[in-house]
Amino acid sequence: MSATPSVRGALAWSFAERYLSLLITVPSTMILARLLTPTQVGVYSLCAVVTNLASILRDFGVSEYLIQERELSREKLRSAFTITLIMAWGLALLIVLGRGALASYYHEPLLADLLLVLSLNFLMLPLASPSFALLNRELAFRTVCVVQVSANLANAGASIWLAWHGHGAMSLAWGPVVGIATQVLILVWLRPREAILWPRLRGAGQQLRFGAMFTASRLVESGSRNGHELIIGKQFGFTSLGLFSRATGLIDLLATTVSSAILRVATPALAADHRAGHSLIGPYAKGTAIFSGVAWPFMGGVALMSADILALLFGAQWVAAAPIATLLALAALPHALTMLAPNALAATGQVKRRLSVALWYGPTHLICVLVASMWNLQAVAAVFVVGNLVSVALYTRHLMAVLGARPRELFGPSWASVKLALGSCAGLALAQLACYELSLPLLPRLLICVVIGSASWLGCAVLLRHPVMTEVRRAFTHLRSRHA
Repeated sequence: MSATPSVRGALAWSFAERYLSLLITVPSTMILARLLTPTQVGVYSLCAVVTNLASILRDFGVSEYLIQERELSREKLRSAFTITLIMAWGLALLIVLGRGALASYYHEPLLADLLLVLSLNFLMLPLASPSFALLNRELAFRTVCVVQVSANLANAGASIWLAWHGHGAMSLAWGPVVGIATQVLILVWLRPREAILWPRLRGAGQQLRFGAMFTASRLVESGSRNGHELIIGKQFGFTSLGLFSRATGLIDLLATTVSSAILRVATPALAADHRAGHSLIGPYAKGTAIFSGVAWPFMGGVALMSADILALLFGAQWVAAAPIATLLALAALPHALTMLAPNALAATGQVKRRLSVALWYGPTHLICVLVASMWNLQAVAAVFVVGNLVSVALYTRHLMAVLGARPRELFGPSWASVKLALGSCAGLALAQLACYELSLPLLPRLLICVVIGSASWLGCAVLLRHPVMTEVRRAFTHLRSRHA
């Protein structure tokens, strides 16, 4: 990603949206975790897997197509809206018709009711998706921030209110419906003039070809990354699925706080560089170094303090998920090296290569999970590292071919992130050991560990002259100039 002012501004607004959303989602998740049982969360998690897979089909790569297309005409916008409309409403019908079969397979009638509510999202989303894609293409993340924060507030408020009044897992289904409705209303009001047009499929062939490749790769990726929940729900039951889902949710805090903010800007920024004829090697290497410089220390901290974090955020009933969270955090470390790879391939139009990676990664991951499920949940969590290593190897090979780069050029700057992670985790581990020796209570213990761990990270980043410090200094300089 080129470090232009527009990209930095987009990143600033993207991070602002993510951190504001974090201020909403973390407290709401803490409240909901105390109002709902692991079994209720497990039942909803299974429905979320189904609807997430359907959501990939719903978009059919239209958003990515609109972002990367060099010459975007009115006809292309019209056909994009039509594809989204057909896919979304068709999937809503399939979910409604098939919900009974899924409920029967898992012997849980509540699944049918949850899927009926969640299908409402597919009726509303076509009115928002093209607008969202155009806002992302133009790097209009200030507007995106307003839309997403408003939707998250509505989602959290509705979920908590319903859970407080005893609606159980249904509160987790109605919350997103209220959030999507809020998002649609704001986007219809703020939308770019060209976002919603009369349906027409003329000239949609190119979009359908792009969408087929992109959607196939996303389906395989998402199915392989979330398919374990279908296996766990059947093999171990919904309580175990709830615990595993809570552990993965803790790991996904990184996606909420850092990676999603970067990735949302990455595709349009890389696509803009590609359209301008610039090399993507430098932007990819720098972006990966910055991301790994945050991701690896974060994952190390989660691995060390998973029990304390779960107890504080979600309550004592979720501490049983701590060993799973530790294993998942360690297994996720290799993934940071190729976090930007799917975006780089999509930005250059190489979605077929992304599908190739997914077709190798998916079966490998799910076979490992299926074999590990014959033992216990910890074994399932541990084998995640196998799929991640396979994914890194495959993406590296394709990046070398597409970008004309060597592994040293792509990942060399990230070597500093290894030292940064080791240094910050060492400081955190010493602080944690001292706190246990002094028998400090949970909250003071966590506060001390976070402060010392953060100080260790900052000190190591300065000593190592890590690339992340360049962006931190620029951010502070920008804030000071704005304040002045």
